[in-house]
Amino acid sequence: MAQLYSNHLTAAAAIGDLAEIRYLIDQGAEISARGDDEVTPLIGAAMAGNGDVVTLLLDEGANVRIRDVHGQTVIKLALDHGQSHIAQALADRYPDMVITDPRLPKGEAWLRAQFRSITDHVKDDSSKPNTALVERLISGNLGPVENRNASDVYWEHIGLCLIGNRPLDIERNYSKTLRQCRMGTFNRFFEGHNGIRQSIELLHSKLPTTQYDIVETVVRQTNITDGWVTERWGYYDPENQIQVTDGIDTFLIENSKIVVKWANYTVEDKLDDPQSVYEKIGFRPSSHDS
Repeated sequence: MAQLYSNHLTAAAAIGDLAEIRYLIDQGAEISARGDDEVTPLIGAAMAGNGDVVTLLLDEGANVRIRDVHGQTVIKLALDHGQSHIAQALADRYPDMVITDPRLPKGEAWLRAQFRSITDHVKDDSSKPNTALVERLISGNLGPVENRNASDVYWEHIGLCLIGNRPLDIERNYSKTLRQCRMGTFNRFFEGHNGIRQSIELLHSKLPTTQYDIVETVVRQTNITDGWVTERWGYYDPENQIQVTDGIDTFLIENSKIVVKWANYTVEDKLDDPQSVYEKIGFRPSSHDS
């Protein structure tokens, strides 16, 4: 059997070897384990378009919500590899799962709802996201990276975070000389693109989804390509019993790139009542919006 991945079960899933998959499962192989390449068997099968393997792995208890090291979902990765039938089948099988990728109708509807909520909660009209940017995020035609203002850089960053496309976010929106400090759960300093990848991996190790709640954002332009942004955010996840109530980030943007980022958040393995969360972060989380 060709060894496409470091994890034997993932390698078998990627080439559709059902007999080997059943044998490895019978021998006690961990159904959702990542190999050195950080790819789970389910992700490997989905990217290869092996629908029968995807079904078998799910029937055996594979975790459909595990993301790769970049925070990308199995649905996004299936779509990236041209396997739209796999992505739609997963969405149909798990009707209660949040779909964040706008290439699926449910994902587009979710992303539009997120930006409507964000727009409602950003009090300063000049700091609200541009509706044209939302359409570009949904279409995937983001346009050139040069000569963007600070608002478009910031809101594109937020949109790509919500979608779960952090590799594209890093490439388009972060300076290669980025300086970043994270406080709270992780007291670390990071530099450059590799640093932001490391910091994102830490964040995604704690937060199972990308369904953040942006409470308030202030954008101040200093010229056509420069400015600064401060945001207040929360995270409320009843399914996984996790919350963040002290999230606050500040960005310095120069030449259409984020050059400095300061982030504070404390991931709590508990869930306060919704009213208490409302009082802490300033509005009711999206999962409880009317």
